[in-house]
Amino acid sequence: MQSRNPLEVNILIVIIAQEGSFIRASKKLGIAPPSLTRRVAWLERSIGVKLFDRSTRNVELTAAGRLFVQESSLSLSHAERAWDLARFQAQIDSGPYRVGYSPYTHSAFLPLLNALSPAPHPPGDEPSGIVLETANTLKLVERVLRGKLHAALGVGPIVDRDLWVQRVGQEGFSVCLPRSHRLTQKTALTVHDLDRQTVFWMPRSSQPRFYAGVMRYVSSLGVQPVFREVRSVAHALEFASHGAGLALLPRSSARISFSGTVFKSLTDRYLGVETMLFMRRDQRYGKLKEIVDSLFAQLLARKLEIN
Repeated sequence: MQSRNPLEVNILIVIIAQEGSFIRASKKLGIAPPSLTRRVAWLERSIGVKLFDRSTRNVELTAAGRLFVQESSLSLSHAERAWDLARFQAQIDSGPYRVGYSPYTHSAFLPLLNALSPAPHPPGDEPSGIVLETANTLKLVERVLRGKLHAALGVGPIVDRDLWVQRVGQEGFSVCLPRSHRLTQKTALTVHDLDRQTVFWMPRSSQPRFYAGVMRYVSSLGVQPVFREVRSVAHALEFASHGAGLALLPRSSARISFSGTVFKSLTDRYLGVETMLFMRRDQRYGKLKEIVDSLFAQLLARKLEIN
């Protein structure tokens, strides 16, 4: 028993904690309940502390158990990432190269990304060149770290010591209003104009660091908009066009024509959207580095610093 694989033991404990029952965990793991109970008892004896408080119906983590599961979950996540990186390493040399982008990426970058996409190919054939995927920034970071994407364009700030991150553009915000709204009489708007207005914009979960920064800035001004989260720019525009409120969007979204709406620039200089290009630091070599550096140069050449 002393030679048991630590990773295997970590998996057992984490799954028991997730299921809240030895019976349910044993079914999920394919291990007989008595055997699972013995393994946990051995672990508790070997480290000299109880991990679970048991009852006839369920189990609960002790304080020590919560710490154990927290650290074990991190180690399991890193192990999964290691497997993913090994599995996708072959694509670094052979392609196709997979680049992700956020729905809030500056729209002027999209034609450039599309030009890099592979030509149509027969069904079943692996595409060559660059394959594009879209997701929120949080998901893009996760996929890049796991090796499922080679690089991505997301919304800053992006902070991770394993990532090479460069800013490629910045733009301010626009507000989309129903044509009948009183604010359409103004040439431009400030955050103060949003006070107590219903404002549709991105979910907190999609860009948590960016969302928190905007909330801090708005709060510092004593302004209290009523924010409503929507999953896409199209949905925000739809709500605004029906008079349900205002849509807070990157300024490049003003190019989108939507019936019954008017766009006004938000002039607050400290409020804007940064577009960041990022990839894993340990993959910055060979052909992949050349491709990402070329993309970086082309994106910078657009000089998208819109305030």
